[in-house]
Amino acid sequence: MMRKFCFSYVIAVVALLSLMASVSSAVPPAAADPEKQVRELVNAAARLIGSKGEAAIAELNVKNGPWHKGETAIFVSSETGVELVNAAQPEMVGKNLWNFKGPDGKQVIQEQWKLVRAKGEGWYDCLWVKPGTGKTAPCRSFVRGIKVKDKHYLVGAAYYLQ
Repeated sequence: MMRKFCFSYVIAVVALLSLMASVSSAVPPAAADPEKQVRELVNAAARLIGSKGEAAIAELNVKNGPWHKGETAIFVSSETGVELVNAAQPEMVGKNLWNFKGPDGKQVIQEQWKLVRAKGEGWYDCLWVKPGTGKTAPCRSFVRGIKVKDKHYLVGAAYYLQ
């Protein structure tokens, strides 16, 4: 009697696991969380800068490399607003963007630095020209500050809401 119960129990468990597997494979995966992905990318880039210092800059600047995922790419700014890294828009590298105003009139770099100085890290919303489209779109950036050998850097990445 006990053996019959155990066998029936095993059959029921196997059938349940089989059913669960077929249901889970039929359900499409949940949409990726862009905020989580952007935050992880920024934190990984900040760790790289923390460990390699300025040597990390060249590694981060590779267009279509590991720091450039679709429309999202790492950017790094110096305290004076010089763009040190921008894998999505390499033409920005070396330019001083301190007084640059985005399409919505915001002084993006100054406001991001203000956020980093006040909180260490955070989310920043603005309008930005979406790479490859030439069109302005709402953009959400995660930025954080990092200090390496008496130099302060702003490390960020963004995703487009549209």
